[in-house]
Amino acid sequence: MAKPKEKEKRRTTFQKHEIPFSKKNFIVLIVGIVIIFIGFYLMAIGGVDSFIAITLAPILLFLAYVIIIPFGILKKFKNGKD
Repeated sequence: MAKPKEKEKRRTTFQKHEIPFSKKNFIVLIVGIVIIFIGFYLMAIGGVDSFIAITLAPILLFLAYVIIIPFGILKKFKNGKD
């Protein structure tokens, strides 16, 4: 009879997975969220025909949603000591 082959020991090496966002990414995202809250607050307290409610708040919301939040998600900061 032939001897059964011994099972080879498989060494499992785990790769170190890092969080895809750095500390700077989270800071940019938090700043964007704060600007969104400020924009909605200014829109709520401004009168119907006020400069704040019609012009300033939508500009802040646009900047936060279209520029700051995507920048915080897409920008790759160097993985140095943050």
